[in-house]
Amino acid sequence: MRFFPPVPWRTIPPNTITATAMACGIYSIFLSLTGGDLNHAAWYVLLATLLDKADGSVARALKGSSEFGVQFDSFADSVAFGLAPGALIFAAAPVLAPATWGHDAHLLGLPARPLLGVICLLYAILTSVRLARFNVITAEMGPDLFLGLPSTLSGGLICSAFLTIHELGQESPALYRLFPALLVLNAALMVSNLPLPKLHLAAHPLAKALQVGAAVAVYVTVLARTGFTFVLALLLGYLAFGFGVQGPRMWRERKQHS
Repeated sequence: MRFFPPVPWRTIPPNTITATAMACGIYSIFLSLTGGDLNHAAWYVLLATLLDKADGSVARALKGSSEFGVQFDSFADSVAFGLAPGALIFAAAPVLAPATWGHDAHLLGLPARPLLGVICLLYAILTSVRLARFNVITAEMGPDLFLGLPSTLSGGLICSAFLTIHELGQESPALYRLFPALLVLNAALMVSNLPLPKLHLAAHPLAKALQVGAAVAVYVTVLARTGFTFVLALLLGYLAFGFGVQGPRMWRERKQHS
């Protein structure tokens, strides 16, 4: 009997990227809960989103996809896009919006701090629920549609919004106090049945060039720790068009042909 199971070499690069994304999530949690720089904590979640997109591409390029990789990716996503954003908002809201979420504040007649903890915990739990559900229904949904908000996009949306406020110099408590509500909204969207089209390269050369250019720009801006407003605008545009227009249209077409 071998002490360690054999590991196909093709699976090592993508799983290493997945492990790095998980490490980014863990370090983000560490920064949030130990009084570290909260903007850095948010940035590490965005870095994890880039790595999450890269591991699948590398796995397909090397023909290194595996069932282990699928499950490991879900564990990493739960940390980086569930626990880490929850920890960030749990740490940030009382400091940046103390009148609403501080230790002595009350909301809806309840102490705000425990309520904030419940919201952040619920967000993290529903992220894991979404990931487990995604693994179960992926084959049923096919290559074109998600049901609900992907956890990667949820984490990216929360943290790009957090960094955009800092980037634009609009750091007012009125904005930061809304982030727990954003957690609640995203948690509901993650476990919803709303159809969202998956991103695929367009057939038209110009559209394909725009897609590739936007993707490269996102990687460059995030790695350079700037341009978060651009990242947030892309995410909001994709979600608005996907949930509001393209997703429902694709769902109706699927129902008509089923």
